[in-house]
Amino acid sequence: MAEEENNPAEEQPTEGEAQPTKKDRGAAKLLGGLVGLIATGSALAMMAIPSKVVEPRMTGPFEFAFFAEEDQTNVITNTQDNNFSRYIKFEPTSLVFAYDQAYPTQRRTEQGFMVAMRQAMSRTVLKYELAHIYDHPEEFNEELRQAAEPILFPVCVGDALTSDGQDPQSGLMMGDSQATAGTFRGDFYSHEIKVNSKKGTLQIGGDGPVQSFNGSETNLMVEDRNGKVVYVDVTGLIDDFEGSIRIGVKGRIRRLITGTITAQ
Repeated sequence: MAEEENNPAEEQPTEGEAQPTKKDRGAAKLLGGLVGLIATGSALAMMAIPSKVVEPRMTGPFEFAFFAEEDQTNVITNTQDNNFSRYIKFEPTSLVFAYDQAYPTQRRTEQGFMVAMRQAMSRTVLKYELAHIYDHPEEFNEELRQAAEPILFPVCVGDALTSDGQDPQSGLMMGDSQATAGTFRGDFYSHEIKVNSKKGTLQIGGDGPVQSFNGSETNLMVEDRNGKVVYVDVTGLIDDFEGSIRIGVKGRIRRLITGTITAQ
C-alpha cells in the first residue's frame, strides 16, 4: 500500500490564469514596503508633535457674598452728610470669575481679609453724600467693585499658599507696598516673572524692563511693558534660582451689588 505524501503539492495556476512573474512579485513587495514605511512615518510624526498645553481659564460668573459667614453681614459706615453724622447700611454681594470657584471662600480665612474688605468699602462710602449714592447707584457700585477686587483677588506669585506667602520654588514673595500701590493686574496663568538670583535681576514676561536687585530689598518695584507695577520682597530668594514663575490675579469681580441701602 503506497504511503501518502505529507507535503501537499504546490498550487498550480488554473487554465487561463497567468503565472505571476518575478517582476510582479517584486512590485507587490515594494508597494507593501512603502505602505508600511508611510504608516511608520506617520506614527512617529504624531509621537514627535508635542501636545498643546491648555492654559487654565477663569470660569463663572458665580455669586460671592463678602460677609456671609460673619455675625455682621452688613457694611455700616458714615457718609459725608451732616459732618459725617449720617450712615448707611447694605449687604454687598458680587458676581465673580475665578480659576477655582473655592478661591474666594478660601480668601475669607486669610488673616486680615475681613478687616481690609470692610475698610475698603467704608473708605469708598465716606467720599459721598447720600444724594449722590441714591442718584448714581451704578457709579457707586462700580467704585465699590474697584475697591474690593484687589482685596478679594490680590496678585499672587508662584506656589505661595497665601497672597502674602513665599513661593517655595524661588523664595520670592510680594512686597510691603503691593496691597496699596501695586497696579499690575494680569491673569495668573497668563503672566510670568523671570528670576535670576545669580545675576540679581527680575523681569515680568520677556518684554518688561529688567530690574536689578542686591538681595536686601523688601519692597522692590518691578514694571511690566505697559508700566504697571508690582512690589516684591527678594530677601528670601534661593541663591542659585534661575527661572520663571507665575504671577498675577486668580479671579475678577464682574459686578458688585449693594442691594437695599438703608440710610440713618
